[in-house]
Amino acid sequence: MSSPPPAPRPGMTPERVGMFSDAVFAIAITLLVLEIPRPADDDFRDLAGALSHHQGSFAAFVLAFLMLWFSWRAHHTLFDQLHRVSQPVLLLHVPLLLCSAFLPYTMNLWSEMSAADVDVQASKGLALALFAGTEAILMFCQGALFTLALSQGLLNAHASRRRMATSAWVYWGCGVLWAVSAVLAFGVGEQSTYLWMATPVVVAVIVLVRRRLAAGAVQPDVTGQT
Repeated sequence: MSSPPPAPRPGMTPERVGMFSDAVFAIAITLLVLEIPRPADDDFRDLAGALSHHQGSFAAFVLAFLMLWFSWRAHHTLFDQLHRVSQPVLLLHVPLLLCSAFLPYTMNLWSEMSAADVDVQASKGLALALFAGTEAILMFCQGALFTLALSQGLLNAHASRRRMATSAWVYWGCGVLWAVSAVLAFGVGEQSTYLWMATPVVVAVIVLVRRRLAAGAVQPDVTGQT
């Protein structure tokens, strides 16, 4: 019989780290809506026009909300399959939660610069790069969490290592995509946002490749048994 996994050290239980992270994600998601500009008193005469002027803020809100939701969902799924937390995993939550809390500010900065009447391409590119770069760091942190959970043996007995590895590849790949868009923002401005549309494509390709590799690894075993 295999020996049971060692008991987690005090302060290193997945439940406590997960609950604190849930709170930070929840607060960050709530703060997103507070960053949408409220119409001024004069704007109520033409509310539709005022809201249309800030349509970029609403689009940024939806995008940031979805990205934070997916990040929280991945984090929640991972921590449901951990039996303990290591020191590197705990330290990795510093940039993860820092960027989660910082995202509402970058969202507001980007949306306000997009709606500004000034033509300052460098400033708009910087605001866009901050938003995309923050998203990229979030994804890199998620990919690193899945990778550490696999390499350090933190998963419980019921966890699917194949799915965890696929999730790691997905977040590493999406992180690279968003990091590239952040760099391109300095040169091509908001045209770099078209790269974001490739996020579902990157996810689908990675999942498909992983499935085919897994099927190819199982096929020789089946053939050998027959």
